[in-house]
Amino acid sequence: MKIIMTASECVPFAKTGGLADVMGALPKELVEYGHDVTVFMPKYGLIPDEFVKKFSLLEKVSVPFYGKQQMCDVYQYRSENVRYLFLGNEEYYGQPQVYSEADDGERFGFFNIAVLTVMEQLKLKADIIHVHDWHAAVVPFLLKEDNRFKSLGAAVKTVLTIHNLQFQGAFQQSVFTESFGIEVDQFEGSAIEWNGNYNMLKTGILYADKVTTVSPSYRDEILTAKYGEGLETILQKREEDLAGILNGLDTDIYNPATDLSIEMEFDQTSIEGKAVNKRAAQSSMALPIKGHIPLTVMISRLSGQKGIDVLEATLPALLESNELQFALLGSGEEKYEEFFLDLARQFPDKVAVHIGFNEDLAHQLYAGADIFLMPSHFEPCGLSQLISMRYGTVPVANKTGGLKDTVIEYDRNNQTGNGFLSDFTRNSPFDEALERALLLYRESEHWEAIKQNGIKADYSWKRSAKVYEELYKNLVRER
Repeated sequence: MKIIMTASECVPFAKTGGLADVMGALPKELVEYGHDVTVFMPKYGLIPDEFVKKFSLLEKVSVPFYGKQQMCDVYQYRSENVRYLFLGNEEYYGQPQVYSEADDGERFGFFNIAVLTVMEQLKLKADIIHVHDWHAAVVPFLLKEDNRFKSLGAAVKTVLTIHNLQFQGAFQQSVFTESFGIEVDQFEGSAIEWNGNYNMLKTGILYADKVTTVSPSYRDEILTAKYGEGLETILQKREEDLAGILNGLDTDIYNPATDLSIEMEFDQTSIEGKAVNKRAAQSSMALPIKGHIPLTVMISRLSGQKGIDVLEATLPALLESNELQFALLGSGEEKYEEFFLDLARQFPDKVAVHIGFNEDLAHQLYAGADIFLMPSHFEPCGLSQLISMRYGTVPVANKTGGLKDTVIEYDRNNQTGNGFLSDFTRNSPFDEALERALLLYRESEHWEAIKQNGIKADYSWKRSAKVYEELYKNLVRER
């Protein structure tokens, strides 16, 4: 099959979150299964020069947008048999950041129409166009409703993956009507209107042939008012076309046996290498080097979703009453950053905080930690729990979304399971789950069993890519 994927970010070119990891891994896996995969993304100013210098200018395309013709430079790059097409427009993508521009609605509106214009100009054929999150979600609408792309739309099926329903791309209706040349009377009362505004994700949900989420449990959750972010009734209308497919892990990037970022490489047969990595992690975070003390870690965007309020309520008392170390790598809302900085000042020998992000340090913490904390209120999939288990680090997580699908409570009688779970919906608090982990940490037989259960599990993309492949095949058969 010829598969085109469109997304706002992709490892190793630009990353702000898990979407980029998915886009870096899934296309490669589909190529391994014999498919022809092309990835479209914007050519941001922040893409490292080591890649940009290898880009080749393929074409200059005139894109009809915002009532005029705007130029789009199309750059090509190939890696591991995946073809990447970067869409360049200095006005929209010249700044050194992916999001948070005042004109994001216009910037990603341009991206949607530019993808189809470039496909048409370059005569790119596709069986499937797979769009990711709100930034690319208007493509299915344009294929079906814009006469300029009817020739493309007749032969192609579309899939929309929702990576996080909280982010929907909602803008004033003028952004939509002016961007795509739609008359106001065509907008008002139409399927794409949402509370008087233009909602890019909602538009994609209604127009894509299939909609997926990044875990089975999150698929079920977003059909409810609690997790539906106001779109639950729209999603309920598409329930038969809504599938939950668990994200995988790029096992080339996250492999403790070959990871050059960590102090000592190891695998399930040499897991004693974790002790060396623990000392290195403690040293990197300026914590006392004490092998017997459990090192707990959190690597996260600091937002309400991630359950920082839970740690505010539980960590101080746990640190006060336990021989315990805690290290944070992350950034986000100022109030949460300040909480962790205050905690480090209160417990200087127990708490270390690095505000920001550092990829090498993240790998060192995954490899060196004993316990990984994920008290999320909701989590569409989560990759951190998968990474931590692959590195022999035990997750303590809240039972929601992809965490529910991947973290299994340890059973000491059968020595099964790979972590510990709280359940906020059933009054099972996070501190009790962490206390269970700390108790088992003292029992070496059980702790080794938990680590081995995690490190031996297969959460690679091979299985998940097969599910996507089957979804694509079923859609192509319907043509």
